[in-house]
Amino acid sequence: MSILTKEEKLIEKNNENYNILIRGPLDEKKIKEISELKGEPDWMFQIRLKAFKKFQNIDLPRFGPKIDINFDKIIYYGSPTKYPKPLNWNELPSYMKETIEKLGLKQEFENLSALNVQYDSIPLYKEIKNYLDQEGIIFTSLDEGVKEYPEIVKKYFSKVVPEGDNKFAALNTAVWSGGVFIYVPENKRIDFPLHAYFIINLENLGQFERTLIITEKNAKVTYIEGCTAPVYSSTQLHAAVVELFANENSNITYGTIQNWSKNVYNLVTKRARVGKKARVRWISGEFGSKVTMLYPGLILDDDAEGEIYTIGFATDNQNIDTGGRIFALGKNSKGYILSKSIAIGKENESISVNRIDIKLNNNGEVISKCDSLIEEKGKSTSIPRIEKFSNESSYNHEAKMEKINDEKILYLRSLGIEEKEARRLFLLGFMDDILNNFPESYKLEIKRILDLELEEIGGFG
Repeated sequence: MSILTKEEKLIEKNNENYNILIRGPLDEKKIKEISELKGEPDWMFQIRLKAFKKFQNIDLPRFGPKIDINFDKIIYYGSPTKYPKPLNWNELPSYMKETIEKLGLKQEFENLSALNVQYDSIPLYKEIKNYLDQEGIIFTSLDEGVKEYPEIVKKYFSKVVPEGDNKFAALNTAVWSGGVFIYVPENKRIDFPLHAYFIINLENLGQFERTLIITEKNAKVTYIEGCTAPVYSSTQLHAAVVELFANENSNITYGTIQNWSKNVYNLVTKRARVGKKARVRWISGEFGSKVTMLYPGLILDDDAEGEIYTIGFATDNQNIDTGGRIFALGKNSKGYILSKSIAIGKENESISVNRIDIKLNNNGEVISKCDSLIEEKGKSTSIPRIEKFSNESSYNHEAKMEKINDEKILYLRSLGIEEKEARRLFLLGFMDDILNNFPESYKLEIKRILDLELEEIGGFG
């Protein structure tokens, strides 16, 4: 059977806390099992089936890092034993607390006031300020969104990332679980960030969360997510899809800090439809993973504005391929991309790529900038692609690559700063214009992740 009942004992290591596992090879029957477990309406099941058929017929990406995934060995759905629905940290089962504490995330889970958590395939708990509900603002898992707000979800689901967009978007659409659903009504503005955390705990698990955020006219929201996983010897897969819809004159800021273990394939599709006079900002900090391919996208309507800020950090045997895509289709639309990458290879090669894809129509304007920092066996590349469909549009691209600057390190040391700390400060300075877009608490988390990365490779230089 593809689903293990509560009475069946799992013999696999680290699986003792799970009672429902759906494993590959994937087929239509297992797609139906996932949909039935979640109690979904038939229209969502039909979307899943359509996406699965497309997944079977779409090739792996023909660009970027090598992807070596055995889809038949992936666990597509993992539900913990006695699946809880706790309201706060204290109500989480002890084995979940242990995982979160080992990952160094206890403080985040205890202190954030508006938080959604997903553990493997299951959304766990939600802490939220009461007035969100009073204002008609929806902040929940997408699982609940499908059942409680079907008219809204059906209107927007897969409309900016179609089920056949790429192989991993198709796979996500077929087997997605959890994720976040946010809906902000007209003229409502949230003055504090909403937060979510996604944890892959189970070996061989694929996590396929789905996020859908909609802001109506004149609305505003900021959403920050974190992602992490323990280290296992076998490959894990994170293939999320994020869709944003910023309607007229609304504003969405979407921030991500991903700190995966070095065995994770992080293959994510993120795209936003930015309506007339609306604005969307993507902010991403990419750490860890074996391979990352992430290019947040913006489709800009008339007078719309969009910004993309990404930082990727690659060490030994990592390939971090990031950047952004902007389709400036509307009149007077404006876009900006700042993609930064760091590649430090000590014993083995590390690769970082800034990949930019721009399409321009009417009199749209886009500026992109790629900065790379390398050391020892680190390698970095900037790959811009531009298509213009109107002579009235304009585009400006700048790329820069440098090695760790010994003169600047020497200057910092002349101020009495030890070499290790001087090099750390140099990296933070390089990342500064990305970090400044995050809330203060998340700046501290990125600095902590950077310290752990540098400790793991024994510093650099």
